[in-house]
Amino acid sequence: MNRNLTIKTKVSVYKAVCLSILLYGSESWVLYRRHLNKLEAFHTSSLQRILGVKWWHKVPHTEIRNRACIDPIKTILSQRQLRWLGHTIRMPANRLPRKILYSELDERSRRAEGPKKRFKDHMKTTLKKCAFNPSNLEVLASNRQSWQNMCRTGSERLTTDFNRAAEQRRLRCHAPQNAGGNFPCNACDRICKSRIGLTSHQKVHQP
Repeated sequence: MNRNLTIKTKVSVYKAVCLSILLYGSESWVLYRRHLNKLEAFHTSSLQRILGVKWWHKVPHTEIRNRACIDPIKTILSQRQLRWLGHTIRMPANRLPRKILYSELDERSRRAEGPKKRFKDHMKTTLKKCAFNPSNLEVLASNRQSWQNMCRTGSERLTTDFNRAAEQRRLRCHAPQNAGGNFPCNACDRICKSRIGLTSHQKVHQP
């Protein structure tokens, strides 16, 4: 293992190799929250290894992504899907991807055991989060350069909202609570707010 590589080089290799394989074909994925959480967990764990950050350092995930200069998985996926959506809309009408995008069932309805979330619904939600109007999608995506700039702006908005929500969750989790008693540690001056917190903290002092 070469330990002389810079963080920038490691992150570039991670983007080119790991993320490219992990997100292969993700332009057409329809993900639920549980899928995004698993992908985000892998993303954060990989960045922690690259940066040499351990769990006891207590570095927030937002700070880890800022150090690595990389966006969350949710933003990367949304940017890929928005670019592919614009590319498909600009295709000629006889192309198969465009036909599938605009196709609908003529006779039979959707199966009850089939997926509840459609790609169309997923992209509408993404467009609204990026402050795009879904009704003007074809007009917005008609110009390649303009659509790329809009995708970049929308991705930045998604990243900002994601980091803000993560920071609010972290503040709520670490907010002081009146637990009704203090539990001091015998090995150090640490005072825990709950017994289970004390039990977890004492594992640090175990050999």
